[in-house]
Amino acid sequence: MAESSLSIGFVDLEKEVGSFLGYGRTPDNWSAAQETDIDAAVQSGVRQVYYPPAVDKSTIGYEWSWLRPGFTFDIEDGEGDYDLPDDFGRLIGSLYYSANEYRSSITIVSIGRILALRASTGLTGAPYYAATRYKTSDGSDGQRQEILFYPEPDSDWTLYGSYEAYSGALSDSYPYPLGGMQLAELYIESCLAIAEQRFNDEIGIHNQKFSALLVDAVARDSKRGARFYGPMGHIETTSIEFRRGWTGSEYPIVYKDVTY
Repeated sequence: MAESSLSIGFVDLEKEVGSFLGYGRTPDNWSAAQETDIDAAVQSGVRQVYYPPAVDKSTIGYEWSWLRPGFTFDIEDGEGDYDLPDDFGRLIGSLYYSANEYRSSITIVSIGRILALRASTGLTGAPYYAATRYKTSDGSDGQRQEILFYPEPDSDWTLYGSYEAYSGALSDSYPYPLGGMQLAELYIESCLAIAEQRFNDEIGIHNQKFSALLVDAVARDSKRGARFYGPMGHIETTSIEFRRGWTGSEYPIVYKDVTY
């Protein structure tokens, strides 16, 4: 599918910043030092859009709808721990089994809850709890996360959910920032606002334009269902006595050891 001709790309953002800094709009004429300055401003400007500053109440902790992709996740019999995708930020909501499994969703709880349950019981079955945590890292690579399930799966399942996704730096190979052409002007003003602050030591007209465009973009995106603001806590239950996973056409009721 062809990209919209109104979309803004990496080179376009570089040219805008290069012109603002007085380096001109021709990349071949930039020195290595100038290229470094321009690239730093562009990457910071893109990050500033992905994770917006608190311009007003509507932008505090705002999460864009386009940074919450859906994904599928396969779990296997006898394996309770899994590495999460490299771009994984955090889970949004619960994890779900396929509809024909007739199972309740998997609730995300604290890592302490999972470890305590594993230490006290050795249940296996269809997981109904899960927790994420950061893996240890020596700093040679970006820190990754993993997910732990309880009980330990006793079969193979495919799970469905959404997560907050990280994105890589813009480059010639990956030129387009996320969000589509409707955010083109926001990206331009964000990059120029960064350049304005870093190289002119001022909060000027581009910062003002960025703030106005950001508030408008958040209002438009919120209509698409982005209702997550800031980090969300986990809801836990105190009982694990659930009947889950009945896949027949009828659900039995047991009363005083008699099945009806």
